[in-house]
Amino acid sequence: MDIEVGSRVVYKGVEYQVVWIYENGNVEIAKKAQQSKIELVRKNDLTKIS
Repeated sequence: MDIEVGSRVVYKGVEYQVVWIYENGNVEIAKKAQQSKIELVRKNDLTKIS
């Protein structure tokens, strides 16, 4: 699974877009329509949408 900035991913059944990826494995994600609400999650908790 190759997640990059801008990738569309699913977290807990909701679609998000990857905003930032940290070297420690954490990822900032935001809902597409709400760029201001960003969540910090583990990369392993995400599923990439092809």
